[in-house]
Amino acid sequence: MSDWDTDYLPASLKDLIDVVGLEPARKLVGVYGGTRLTVPAKMHEAHPLAELLGIEAARTLSRHYALERFDVPTASAATKAMRNRRMRQEHEAGVSVRRLALRYQLTERRVWEILAEDLPGDQQADLFNES
Repeated sequence: MSDWDTDYLPASLKDLIDVVGLEPARKLVGVYGGTRLTVPAKMHEAHPLAELLGIEAARTLSRHYALERFDVPTASAATKAMRNRRMRQEHEAGVSVRRLALRYQLTERRVWEILAEDLPGDQQADLFNES
């Protein structure tokens, strides 16, 4: 994942990023997203979390979540928002809807729907606004 749209991140993922940092959080979501995870009280270099995140990030995770079972978020809304933003940019740059559908494994109809969606904060002028 490149950059997540932070407006769409769940609070639990924002908290996780605050604890371990953005890159380790991305790795954790990429491998364990949508599952429940128990973090050991003592983190060893051979532990799968240490191998995935790096020992320092894994130890930091362990200090904050030792023996807790927590649900690793999926960040699916942020991932979709990022994908949709990329698709809009590519379409504006001249990439066809057909090519976007193939690239993102969507139907052409769904690509058209995404391209037609209002963006957050996208405000059209009120036709009858007299102010």
